[in-house]
Amino acid sequence: MLCSNRPEGFGPHSTLCSPIPTTCFVDTIIIPLPVWLALFLLPLLIPLSLHHRKQNFDPSTAHLRAAAPRSYVFIAVQVLYFVLIIANILMQTLEIVRLELLHFGIGLLPFSYVGLLLGAALHASSGVRGHIRAWQVVNGVLWLGGVAVSAVQVVGLDKEGVNGRKGTKYPVGDQIIDVAVMAGVYAVIALLELGLGVWSVKRHGGRKESLKSGIGGVGQHEMTDYGAGYPGHAL
Repeated sequence: MLCSNRPEGFGPHSTLCSPIPTTCFVDTIIIPLPVWLALFLLPLLIPLSLHHRKQNFDPSTAHLRAAAPRSYVFIAVQVLYFVLIIANILMQTLEIVRLELLHFGIGLLPFSYVGLLLGAALHASSGVRGHIRAWQVVNGVLWLGGVAVSAVQVVGLDKEGVNGRKGTKYPVGDQIIDVAVMAGVYAVIALLELGLGVWSVKRHGGRKESLKSGIGGVGQHEMTDYGAGYPGHAL
């Protein structure tokens, strides 16, 4: 069963958490929503990305797309990003295990792993090396959606009563803390995603301008040398 032995059934209307739906409805329907939305967006972005690449491909500037070297600070922030994703995987596992100890059922909470791993994969591969345009939108949905649904879960549990399930293997107060921590981690991951994205754009933009300037300078130097060797130049 998805939600066995819970105080209320699956239905969205709760007498304990109103206006928040029942905990079973939250864990089964609301928590997976950002992941479902991300999985819906991803197939839409792939054909759009292929079309954009065909329309805008310029062989003369293909070499400018090479990855720019990364600073140690950038790498450190990126490592923190992945550490936080691992932290939320562990926190989600803790919640699932403790709910299982109560024989409460876990709804579709494991679906959160799909979102965390998908977001990590898209970031690590830079949208499979640029083939998925606007992949950051998918990650934004995952991280900000994670904050939103975790906040809904915290509010619902708080209305159920912080002192609920006292003396059991998973008091409500403990679950509130676990979910609130996950919400905070999702928020930090979202901020890091934004910061790393802006940083990358500026880094690649600066490198592209530098390469263009270098190419222009070389071209001008070559033309000057060529002109100097031409007989008519001396006249």
